[in-house]
Amino acid sequence: MDYKEPATLYHMDASPSRDSNLQRLIDERRSADSSFSLGYATEAGELFLGVPRELSVLLEKVLRRERKVSKLMGAVPGIAGDEVLRSLAFDEVISSNSIENIHSTRRQIEESLKASSQESMKARRFREFARLYLELITGESEVPESPADLRAIYDRVMDSEDLEHEPDGMLFRKGEVLITDGVKVRHAGLLPESRIIEAMEAMLRIVRSDEMPSVYSALISHYIFEYAHPFYDGNGRTGRYLLSLFLEEALSKPTALSLSRVIAENRPAYYRAFEAVENPLNHGETTFFVATMLNFIFMAQGELIDKLERAKVRYDLLCERSAQLELQGRFSKRETSLIFILAQQASFGMFDDLALERLAELLALGTQQTRNHLGRLENQNVVRKVRGRNPITFALTEEFEAEAFPDVREA
Repeated sequence: MDYKEPATLYHMDASPSRDSNLQRLIDERRSADSSFSLGYATEAGELFLGVPRELSVLLEKVLRRERKVSKLMGAVPGIAGDEVLRSLAFDEVISSNSIENIHSTRRQIEESLKASSQESMKARRFREFARLYLELITGESEVPESPADLRAIYDRVMDSEDLEHEPDGMLFRKGEVLITDGVKVRHAGLLPESRIIEAMEAMLRIVRSDEMPSVYSALISHYIFEYAHPFYDGNGRTGRYLLSLFLEEALSKPTALSLSRVIAENRPAYYRAFEAVENPLNHGETTFFVATMLNFIFMAQGELIDKLERAKVRYDLLCERSAQLELQGRFSKRETSLIFILAQQASFGMFDDLALERLAELLALGTQQTRNHLGRLENQNVVRKVRGRNPITFALTEEFEAEAFPDVREA
């Protein structure tokens, strides 16, 4: 960016008046018509967002890509589209965990979602965390309105985790927490708890504000949450979930579910963006943090568009092969529909099988009627039973998939 950090300009200035020059620059940026005062002060100064032309152009690029993401998502309807979103949600959980050096897999998360409340903490691990992201897809998630709501979200993120230090304040922590790079302290979370609550209230006020673009407010809220570091453990995962939740108000669901992997792959730049705001010479300017995060969104959209374009090719090919199958008259209309559903699951799902109840729901039939259709397809070696109970699930046989839908998975 041509628009440089005040700290950079300060160090470039060799004149004896560089301190007054810096203060003049800060005053100019704060008072600019395009700047936003955020009404929350840190040790570095009251936060504000300058909006130079580069930031406006970057936001425009993000919004242009949003149109393409939405168009491509609309071209992959039905269970295929549902499974694309579900896959993104699972990957977001896995990537968010990986940033904290926590290993998790799709199968592990899937099994945790099926675990009952009576099963062990280990069996239920990540269940509520994954459900939060899945609720973003279904529209069941609710934007928090109070610090107490934030605590409730944290409790779900960390459900079934073996915490070394649980929150010991009214809502958050009351003890010290230090963020280190393994050698030295990079940041100290706010103390006492009253300051944490103040920061959370400011964050929620900024998110609800209609006085600035909601993409900007979502990104700034992420900075404030991580700056406050309200908990002993789980701040990163909770903060990234909240970022997805707040971004989903302004951007598409696929984009909101695609950011953690880019952050995981660009951790040094992510941490430097926080340090830029905390640099005392930058006097609370958040522009460079917002620009870094917007670049991450732009990068995530690029990868997402590639994924959705490949998904569209596979979906179109599935439709073509299913139409050919229907013309052959080999199966009834219901059976052909079942085959198409299971073919979508095989091509787009994380796992090949679907539960009997879900298949009945998609066919708008009773469970027994659906089971009868599946039984006839089983007899013809078209489908196979994968699980016999809890729940009963079915998938296409490998032989039939290779015959009716050759090369679709590789398309």
